[in-house]
Amino acid sequence: MDIREEKIRLWLKHPPKIQFPVPLNLPEFSKKSFRNYDEMNAWKNEYLKEIAAKGGIKWKNC
Repeated sequence: MDIREEKIRLWLKHPPKIQFPVPLNLPEFSKKSFRNYDEMNAWKNEYLKEIAAKGGIKWKNC
């Protein structure tokens, strides 16, 4: 048996627990609808400017 197959079988039997960081101070926003990508990108740029003006995002590791 190939060592790669052994690794895959091991990971399938014992899947690793993946932890992702969680943003703590992300500004809230409601559901949005956009007519095109230009509108979405304009909103996204304003949202990112708001985050930058607040000094960025703090993260919590789970």
